[in-house]
Amino acid sequence: MQYRVNTTRSNLFFEHLSPGVGVGFPVPKDWLPITTFPLLIIVGMTGVGKSTITKALAEEGLDFTLLPNRRALTERLIIAPMLKMEDKLVQPHCRIKRLTYARLYREHFPGGMGRILASLHINPQQVNSLLVFDSLRGENEVKYAVAALENAKFVMLNAPNMVRLERLLKRHDPFDRIDNKELENSRQILPKTLTNFASLGVSEASAYFTPQEEQEILELVTKQVVTDIELRDKLKIFVEESQNYDSVPTKQILEAMDTSDRSLIIDTIASPQESAKVIISRLYKSVNIKSNK
Repeated sequence: MQYRVNTTRSNLFFEHLSPGVGVGFPVPKDWLPITTFPLLIIVGMTGVGKSTITKALAEEGLDFTLLPNRRALTERLIIAPMLKMEDKLVQPHCRIKRLTYARLYREHFPGGMGRILASLHINPQQVNSLLVFDSLRGENEVKYAVAALENAKFVMLNAPNMVRLERLLKRHDPFDRIDNKELENSRQILPKTLTNFASLGVSEASAYFTPQEEQEILELVTKQVVTDIELRDKLKIFVEESQNYDSVPTKQILEAMDTSDRSLIIDTIASPQESAKVIISRLYKSVNIKSNK
């Protein structure tokens, strides 16, 4: 099916997304484009520790306003318009379906969530601190944001694939649900003995893990840490997201930025508090920010 996405000024009426944050036209009097505010953008895939780092930043005393997150903006500004055009009312609960909508949106607007973030307006009477956004993913989104948001700083969070999957399996977030009616092989009967990812119906997952890691992951089912269905569904989410957003060129963009103080890349295997201190130290050097400590 071919989707037509229209988010032009003429039909996107101004909408309040959170206190002091909105999108659309006409813009209320005295509201300012987000480009005029200091902004910290967290970049990273599911399982790299974005929420943990954001919490640590607050605990370390950074004074900031957390913008509506990626999940909320996707529901309201990407999925909702598409559902309206399909004459559907109910938001999809399937994580795979949501990723499909996000990919279709980027086919029309390559900037994706970066484009949406750059279109926000802020009420300075309600928001007067550093803005933090969680999160951007992928080359196109980051490239767009780097060009459109000159006052933005970028922190890319990294974690090994094994760690990301372990965190995804442990977090038990209802958001990670899969509607198996959407999947071609949903009726597959899983074997009692799992020898590889192919036996789970997710052969493509082998590209992201070593053979040893693959066996360690499958042993989680044998040890009854997770069920075979849970593992299959989380692997499908992991693969779908990885295919939608390649972190390698994303990292290369941030590494090659002309102004080095605009980007920071952190391995989240380290302590969240230590990572937060590094981020805050970098921000103090280049942005007039406040601390609650």
